[in-house]
Amino acid sequence: MKEPLKVEIVELFVAKPDRDRVFFGCIKRSRNEKDEMNLFSRIAMPDDGVLCANETDQLVLAKNLNSMAVMILDQNIHNDAGVSTEIFGLKFYHN
Repeated sequence: MKEPLKVEIVELFVAKPDRDRVFFGCIKRSRNEKDEMNLFSRIAMPDDGVLCANETDQLVLAKNLNSMAVMILDQNIHNDAGVSTEIFGLKFYHN
């Protein structure tokens, strides 16, 4: 007998920082301990960056991903070393 075809269905999700730039990724749905819908999205960005976000509301998830894409692409957040303090020879970064 032939084995049944194994198919994995993946839902696509986008980060859209503006109308001319769209980045695709996938979204995974699950339930959390409160039985609420939990959404996790992972979107590949240019230059090997990845956006990851986790939310219970799909509209909030989309807003957060769009905001993070703007921070990465337009505000060069990855190029900012931020503020750090050295303690016992180790750098601790301030949020």
